[in-house]
Amino acid sequence: MKVIKFEEDFFKLSLLEKRDYLKKILDKNNLKVIINSLVNSDIDIEECFEIINSLSKTKIFKQQNNIANLELTSLIISSYIKNNKTKELENYLVNLDSNKLKKIINYEIDNKTEFSKLKLCNKLLNENNPKIEDNKTKKVLDDKKINNKKNKKIKVSIIFILFLIVLILLYGLVGYSYKKIKYYNTHVYPNIYLDNKLISDLSHDEIKKILNDKELVINANIILKNDNNEYTYLYKDIGYTTNKDQLLDKIINNYNKLNGYEKLYQIFFNNRLDYKFEYLLSDEIYNNFINDLKSKVNVLKTNEYFSIKNGNINYQKGLNGFTLDDSTLKDEISNTIISGNREIILKGNIETTNNSLGLINKKVSTFTTYYNESQGRARNIRNAVSKLNGRILYPNDTFSFYRAVGPYNGAHGYIFYGKDVGSGVCQVSTTIYNAALRLNLPIISRENHGDMVYYVDYGMDATVYGSSVDMKFKNNSKYPIYIEASAYNGNLTVSLWSNENIIPNGYSYSPRVERLGGLSFKTYLDTYRNGEFISTKYLNSSYYVKGK
Repeated sequence: MKVIKFEEDFFKLSLLEKRDYLKKILDKNNLKVIINSLVNSDIDIEECFEIINSLSKTKIFKQQNNIANLELTSLIISSYIKNNKTKELENYLVNLDSNKLKKIINYEIDNKTEFSKLKLCNKLLNENNPKIEDNKTKKVLDDKKINNKKNKKIKVSIIFILFLIVLILLYGLVGYSYKKIKYYNTHVYPNIYLDNKLISDLSHDEIKKILNDKELVINANIILKNDNNEYTYLYKDIGYTTNKDQLLDKIINNYNKLNGYEKLYQIFFNNRLDYKFEYLLSDEIYNNFINDLKSKVNVLKTNEYFSIKNGNINYQKGLNGFTLDDSTLKDEISNTIISGNREIILKGNIETTNNSLGLINKKVSTFTTYYNESQGRARNIRNAVSKLNGRILYPNDTFSFYRAVGPYNGAHGYIFYGKDVGSGVCQVSTTIYNAALRLNLPIISRENHGDMVYYVDYGMDATVYGSSVDMKFKNNSKYPIYIEASAYNGNLTVSLWSNENIIPNGYSYSPRVERLGGLSFKTYLDTYRNGEFISTKYLNSSYYVKGK
């Protein structure tokens, strides 16, 4: 006969779990196969009878097998005989209640089964035959019969009273059980925990709300930040789902599928069951999210851009170069679900850019000189201005006119005018010199011309000659300075742009020249506050060979 091989886990199951397992395979295997398989296994004979008897009370068993209890017992006994386990069978039968054993033996004899032909059957029959008794036993029985007759009325009365009591108790128990079953059809049955919190007796609507509220997290936003920007995602877009539906099935639906007997067992004898609400992550969706995030955050470094056009500031902030390091990002995101902190600072390789030019917001100094547009030196002026315009001095930078616009030769676009190449650049150096003075910037080096020039007063010029004679000043402020230079239609203008706070509020600066005699001059810088003179400082002295 076919034998079912049970897995090791089957023998670790409880009685009811083993019964439920056999229920599932009952429609694929007939009853004899299941009995034979249990007998062939290592299950104790007493447990074998208990499992089959429990199985016989189920709905599916009754639908498939129209069999009485004695016939079912006979099938089990027959299987033990066929599998040469008569010794186990004998040990089991001798321990049965005598009345039960007599019924089994009588059934086996009446149906002339294999068991009825064994010596074991005769042996058990003789041991339980009330006709085979010694005289002493018979006398005791006779005495009992006499006593029974005398007390018959009393016993009948007692039995009737007990019957009424039992009937009342059964009625109450059945009613109580029915109420319990009905109650837990809409409530969580006893000894159920969710995340270490007892949820028994909560209504199904209440537990659904709890789980739905927990699931709302995957529809929440999480913000990922770096120095350049912030990026918002939903947890579900990152790949998160929950085990809400599985929990509802275990906590509610599985109970509702049980029959009345099974529900009572769960209500009164169920062991503690712990369930955990979990946030599950899809690797495929998470990988797509990482690729999308990298496409947004991984950028090359771009420098800030600043220019002045028609007196208007044009500024664009630079971006730090960034390459995402996602090695710990998955764990960080998972932690935010529990902690409730919905922001993460992204880790990565950063190439920083200086964005200090955003501090420039005002034209803080300007100076204009005039030239003859028809002269050849005008070309040299425009060439120097083109090299000067857009120069930036950061805090503590020293400006060198020669480094900015030189060398003054044909290779750099300068031409002869008069006897010199680049004649005219001194007017440009003089113009920016005067703009720097009005911002009170420290002058590092300045020399006057030998012959006085026409475009500024005595003592206010600044000549340059190759690299040996240079005009220099320093940005001693904490703000960057942008140089705007233009030469058009005979007007040469240099304007300095910076933060409005580079000059203290209410202060202004004005250069002043004193004539010492002949062609000798001293230059000072006067300081004013709200139009009132505050102080003065000596700048330099100028000596000319030839005047205007």
